[in-house]
Amino acid sequence: MATDWKARISGYLDGELDADERRAFERELARNAELRREFDALRGLKEVTDGMKLRDFPDQVWEQYWQGTYNRLERKIGWLLFSIGAAVFLAGGLYELAVALLQESADPWWVRFATGTICGGVAILCVSVVRERFHVWKRDPYREVKR
Repeated sequence: MATDWKARISGYLDGELDADERRAFERELARNAELRREFDALRGLKEVTDGMKLRDFPDQVWEQYWQGTYNRLERKIGWLLFSIGAAVFLAGGLYELAVALLQESADPWWVRFATGTICGGVAILCVSVVRERFHVWKRDPYREVKR
């Protein structure tokens, strides 16, 4: 079985080969000129990239972004549209359910009653959770903490 030495160059450069693999790679590197050229090219590339460091954004850039009018406005509009859409779906679904339960149905009265109370309970719980989250959000002491 032939060994793919080119595939092991990165492992060698990163020190990921065990001692036996390392010795075998070095022997092949000494006798194979094409492998040596590719190894030298990748070693040079590794030296360049190891010396690079990404610059961090200054805190001022992030502060401007988080405090920017556009950022705040788009989030508020997005949540407003989402909330309106969800409320319309919820109200429409409850209306259709009420109409279906009040009309003559083959289901016994207790099944219609139980279904209506479960759906009413879910609706009340949804409104309660949204109201609570809004209440907590407005009074959150850490809301203005810098990210």
